[in-house]
Amino acid sequence: MAKDAHPPPAAMQGDGYYNRNSRLQAANLTSALPLLLDAVGLRHPQERTVITIADYGASQGRNSMVPLAAAVDALRTSGHRTSAIEIYHVDLPTNDFNTLFVTLANPAESYLNGRPNVYPAAIGRSYFEQILPAGRVDFGWSSNALHWMRGNPVLVPDHGWAIYSKTPGAVAAVENQLASDWRDFLIARASELREGGVAVCQFMGRGNDSHGFEWMADCWWQAILAVHREGLLSEDDILQMTCPSAGRSIEQIEDPFADGTFHGLLLDQVAIIPSPDPFWDAYLRSGNLTEFAHSWSTTMRAANGPSFIAGLSSERDHEHILDRIMHHHAALVSADPQPCVSWLAIAVIRKGSAT
Repeated sequence: MAKDAHPPPAAMQGDGYYNRNSRLQAANLTSALPLLLDAVGLRHPQERTVITIADYGASQGRNSMVPLAAAVDALRTSGHRTSAIEIYHVDLPTNDFNTLFVTLANPAESYLNGRPNVYPAAIGRSYFEQILPAGRVDFGWSSNALHWMRGNPVLVPDHGWAIYSKTPGAVAAVENQLASDWRDFLIARASELREGGVAVCQFMGRGNDSHGFEWMADCWWQAILAVHREGLLSEDDILQMTCPSAGRSIEQIEDPFADGTFHGLLLDQVAIIPSPDPFWDAYLRSGNLTEFAHSWSTTMRAANGPSFIAGLSSERDHEHILDRIMHHHAALVSADPQPCVSWLAIAVIRKGSAT
């Protein structure tokens, strides 16, 4: 079952595919946006030449535009009318940064439009390590990202996500990885944040009685098995198709802060809330089952597809395999339409001031 450390998760589906198919993620981030604006509006750092914002897990940028535009506007109205604002978009080296910069150049979408003295940049490194100089960051923002693990701790033969596996030791391996990753993320931010700096994080949580997302994850797994029955995937291929992501409970988020602080960080706020389901809402309005299934299949491919095929041989036709998985997935969703039950975790961390 288990092997040594596996490759990190793949970046989201490239060539702008994720930007075009991430409406669910856009709906998710709205729950955390007020906390970012509160952090920006309530904190009045001493007037400086430069204010720094870090966007951890930016992907192709579309879902960063609205929150960062709002953050810039909040800074301008809270006393920083002339400060330069630098914004660092952080994601994996394999991320589609080309689409991010195209999005930034599009006046209809970009936070640069009508906002002078703002300077974006991108960094292709993992946010589980320090990526900016110590004490550089005033505000951090991370949405729809921290449920991705640094690497896949275990491969399992009975599901696409090890958190749902019945294989002995699989769930424990995931829990250990989640704990280690959360601590590494916090330690890195403890170095990067200025004293009093704040980071707002929104990512996949889990419920009290279940992990959440079971129905949609099982539809995707059953679609993989259908492609296996078509002869396009071997048993070993299926083993390699274990996706390195899982939600955290509120207790797991709080654990590093058991003594009150963690590497100088404070956990100002934490909550687990129900996730929105914009596709179900649209289906109830329209009754269009084909659109409902298509929305879920493209969303699943955009976010998860590259990680599922990352371990496959280069001799495999990766795009055709994903096409076939999507085909079966849409059929399964259409056969049993229902709202997707899942949860969001929201955490606000702050670096305490020196005493």
